[in-house]
Amino acid sequence: MAVLVIISLLSILGLVTLPLPSGFSEGGKYAGEGDVPCPSTATTPLDASSVTVQVLNATSRAGLAGDASSMLDKAGFQTKEVGNASSEYAGAVEIDAGPLAVDAAYTVARYFPESRVTLTGSTDTTVTVILGGFYDGALSDEEIEKVSQDVSVLSGPATCLPLNPETSGSESDEESGESGQSGAQSGAQSGQ
Repeated sequence: MAVLVIISLLSILGLVTLPLPSGFSEGGKYAGEGDVPCPSTATTPLDASSVTVQVLNATSRAGLAGDASSMLDKAGFQTKEVGNASSEYAGAVEIDAGPLAVDAAYTVARYFPESRVTLTGSTDTTVTVILGGFYDGALSDEEIEKVSQDVSVLSGPATCLPLNPETSGSESDEESGESGQSGAQSGAQSGQ
């Protein structure tokens, strides 16, 4: 017991550092490229008309990107021409966004159950939706309406990491109308 008291005192005085889990460290870990970022604290979904989205098909199944893009049009998003991803994606849906577009990406993700938001280094103003082999298809009109009316606070998974406010370019939540782009490249237009 005395040993614990001595180690505690030495730690408090800063003479000994204890190996604690990263959650206890002061600096914390921030999201980097390829990580799942957290949305801004207490942010509700953005106005869909302020978000530009490009949908890419990362499968050999034709028509997926067109159907998903039409769904997003119905929800009020600004959509770019659909395309094919440069490589296949084995998951359901990946939504790529740069640091300024994380909240926009989570706004879009509400229309894609089982989606994963991924941070890119892009500074473009487009959120990119990559449809993979496990994508189940577009929501029905009723489901689109239900999601559009839901103004619950955006939330990420428990494993998401916050953005570094010093490097994200977004020091406040007031930039919620801006969005970013993914690192995915569109390929030939067939099979979308």
